[in-house]
Amino acid sequence: ERRDALLTGMEQLFPKGTSWTVPTGGFYSWVTLPEGIDATAMLPRAVSQLVAYVPGTGFYVDGQGRDSMRLSYCHPTPERISEGVRRLAGVIESELELIHTFGNAPVHLPPGPATPGPDLA
Repeated sequence: ERRDALLTGMEQLFPKGTSWTVPTGGFYSWVTLPEGIDATAMLPRAVSQLVAYVPGTGFYVDGQGRDSMRLSYCHPTPERISEGVRRLAGVIESELELIHTFGNAPVHLPPGPATPGPDLA
């Protein structure tokens, strides 16, 4: 029931260019955002709308996954999941409007893993 609330909401509300996995087990769906949207940069705006996710970069050691997120549906009720999807869809739409208005600035990625090195001082 929770999974179906997530999938139905994404199908109805997420903008064109968004794709996701259909889970057959587990408690999350992997979402790929429309071109140009950075899930890590978008996270504070999603949290301001009381929606949280795990950016895709947390699942790669080389900085990949900037356009991806993991959405969990294990705890909230189906009604809260539907509301969260509605809010997140609005955040994604706002990101697309920003890109349309201001363009998509290239993301500067340092070479190597996205984790800082040890403090040797």
